Formats: sequence, C-alpha cells, structure tokens
Amino acid sequence: MLKLLGSYSRQRIFHASRTSNFMLSTKRALVLKDKSRPMRIDRELPDPTKDKVKRRVQLGAFFIAMGVSLACIFNYEKTQSPIISNTLYHLRRSALTRDLLGDSIDFDGLVPWVYGELNQVSGDINIRFNIKGSKGVRGMVKLVADRENKNQEFLIHEWSVTVNDKKIDLLSEEGEPKTL
Repeated sequence: MLKLLGSYSRQRIFHASRTSNFMLSTKRALVLKDKSRPMRIDRELPDPTKDKVKRRVQLGAFFIAMGVSLACIFNYEKTQSPIISNTLYHLRRSALTRDLLGDSIDFDGLVPWVYGELNQVSGDINIRFNIKGSKGVRGMVKLVADRENKNQEFLIHEWSVTVNDKKIDLLSEEGEPKTL
C-alpha cells in the first residue's frame, strides 16, 4: 500500500513540474520572423504638438461639461431638500395659492431650478424657484430664513409667492411668524 502511494505522489510531482516547465518555456520563447534583425517599429511616432488647438478645445469642452454636471448635481440636492419639500407642501395646502395657481402645484419647467443659497448647516436660506399650477399660471416662490445656531429653528424673514406681478405674503396668511 505504501508503495502505491509513493508512486502516485511521484507521478503528481512529475506532472506538476512538467506543466510549470511548459508554462515557463512559453513565457520565455520569443518568435521572430527573421532572427538576424532586431524587432522594431516601422512607422513614425505621433507628433505631440500636432492639433494643439483641437486638444485645447476638447479640454475646454470637458471642463464646461464637468461644470454644468456639477451645477446640476448641486441643484438636484437643493430640490430634494426638506426645506423645499415643506415649502411645496405648504403651497399645496394653502387655499390662497390653490385659488391662484390651481390644485396641482409643482416646479415649473422640465428641469426644476432653485436659485440662491440653501445652506442648512450654517443656517442661511435665501432661495427662489418657479412654480406652476393646474390652471397653467406660473409663479415664483421666495424664501429668506436664517438661524443663529443649529439648536434653534429657522426664523423666516420673507416667504412669498409672486403671481402675475402680484406678491402674496405667505407669512401673513395665518397672521404670525413661522418657523421651519
């Protein structure tokens, strides 16, 4: 029995060494058509100074595309903010704005855009954005608020909707200052 195991292990070692030698031999072998000539490239290398204007235009277009993409990403973050969601919720629930704009109040345009600063960490909000209702009437919402530290609620200074050059103060709708 030991004799059989010994021959089996010798066969495995022989087989493993034979395959590793085969692998090493294929990696080292270099086949050339003509062994007397060294291998070389028979074409010109590209000129790095050629098409300088084209490369500069491509680089400029790349930076512009990255800038526009970055602006869209930051604007998306603003539109998904809880401040914007709460503002739209209040506009949809307000009887005065529903009378002017209609029932279905949402962002105006194909791509909603929020203008201004919306920095919840530092406590500064000064934004405006366009809205549209089911009546087809367009308006612009303006919200200005701040807070002294992160433990306080936002104090709203201006919260208004402008529709057809008519400004509606959402703060005076219920008669007292609101906090977000």
